Amino acid sequence: MSDDQKFQRGDVVRITADLGDSMRHFRSDAEAVVVGSYADQYGGHDRSSYTVMFTDDGSTCSWYYESQMGIVRRGGESEIQKLTAEREARESHERDLAWIAAHWHEIREVVPGASAEELMRRVGIANPWGSHGEGMAWYANWQQTFAAVDPILSASPTDPAAALAHLHLTQINVRIG
Repeated sequence: MSDDQKFQRGDVVRITADLGDSMRHFRSDAEAVVVGSYADQYGGHDRSSYTVMFTDDGSTCSWYYESQMGIVRRGGESEIQKLTAEREARESHERDLAWIAAHWHEIREVVPGASAEELMRRVGIANPWGSHGEGMAWYANWQQTFAAVDPILSASPTDPAAALAHLHLTQINVRIG
């Protein structure tokens, strides 16, 4: 942390509604907690680009510019610890195969990331992000996994136990080309 940067780790900020054309795909008009500047996390001199953790779900995103954020209140490490604990508890629940099977018809259109990664793991994809942490690798892995598990999970809408038994007993081979 540095006194010469605008925001410090744990500060609660508001992301502006208009991020401009080049960042249109980023979340905007949202409250977040500063994880750190680029310099805080990786060294160097960039103290105006930040990783933030969103207060509604604990997800993180990099790199917001200091001009795109306004201070809500000065926080601290406890802000990050609280959000991390809440996210980990929610993701633990969302990774539970019984929960996934029981809620498949509700979540299949927008499957929580933790659920998707658990299903990928179950079909043998140990590293869904690939060797370079690429979103496109994750997406390709998820598309292949979804194609394999959706028929199984959709076939037992009233009997999650049957879907679970099928997932446990069936060898599913997913090939990523």
